[in-house]
Amino acid sequence: MRKFLILLPVLLFACESSEERTQRFFNLGNKALSDGFYEQAIEFYNQSLKETPDYAPALNNRGVARIESDHPYEAILDYNQAIQIDPDYLDALFNRAYAYEEIGQFKNALKDVETIHTLTNDSAFVYFYEGLVQTKMKMYDEALASFQTADKLNPLNPETLINIATIYYFKEKYDTAIHIVNNALELSADNANGFSLLSLIELEKGNYQSALVEVNRAMDIVPGEPYFLNNRGYIFLQMDSLDAAIEDINRSIVLNPKNGWAYRNKGIYKMRQGEYQEAINLFERAIKTREFIDELYSYLGDAYMKLGDQSKACNSWREGVAQNESLSQQKLDQNCD
Repeated sequence: MRKFLILLPVLLFACESSEERTQRFFNLGNKALSDGFYEQAIEFYNQSLKETPDYAPALNNRGVARIESDHPYEAILDYNQAIQIDPDYLDALFNRAYAYEEIGQFKNALKDVETIHTLTNDSAFVYFYEGLVQTKMKMYDEALASFQTADKLNPLNPETLINIATIYYFKEKYDTAIHIVNNALELSADNANGFSLLSLIELEKGNYQSALVEVNRAMDIVPGEPYFLNNRGYIFLQMDSLDAAIEDINRSIVLNPKNGWAYRNKGIYKMRQGEYQEAINLFERAIKTREFIDELYSYLGDAYMKLGDQSKACNSWREGVAQNESLSQQKLDQNCD
């Protein structure tokens, strides 16, 4: 009986057509992918593609498994093949845009968004995502236009409103930002991102206690959120509460090792401790995340200056100027020819 039960599937599989095997391995890959077994999913998709090499869904989903297992470049190759087979494959275009964003190739991500625009007219989500990428590129006017278009197409979405407010925060129009955040909170009273943004605004205004109150409100809604922990750690840094700061920042890094802002903030902590080489190592690690992180090169230049390396300090500040860092411009003017 056992032999019969074991052999029966083999006999059934032997009678399958190539098309059926393609679909069976594809479905097994999807199950493994949804369960988080990414390497297993890749193997199933490989088997599916062995049967049908131009099966675009398997290429796309293998790309998803690869990016989830931290192989974004290999994922992009899969998406490229899927799009070559089907140029209008929206999922693959979106996924490639996400992958480009992951490796810091924001211009390529926007190119894919432009293509998506031609395929899906008047999609609020496409404009919303476009705004997110433009924000990372510090294209604040363009990002604002994208978010506002998303808001027109899908009014009263709290997340869109908060991102519009975020742009006004970056443009240092704090009163406008606060007004829009409050509108978003009227629509969604437990929106943690709204309180987090209010915290950042209060921090910029030098109201550290108010900033702490707002970030704690965010963390009451989403306890242990790594970005909120990191932001609270930065507030503690400004308050010279260094022990509390490093506790939050370290917890943030454990929860999300890819957050470049946390490495920047830990670098600032190391600067305060006089550990300048360790601070440099952390700033450089933050740079490798390819995020656009405020005043990162400014701090890196400061650390090199503390070690007496003016040449590297000036080079860091020059890069900061290229990243539109206002403090880097000031330090470059003061210290470099």
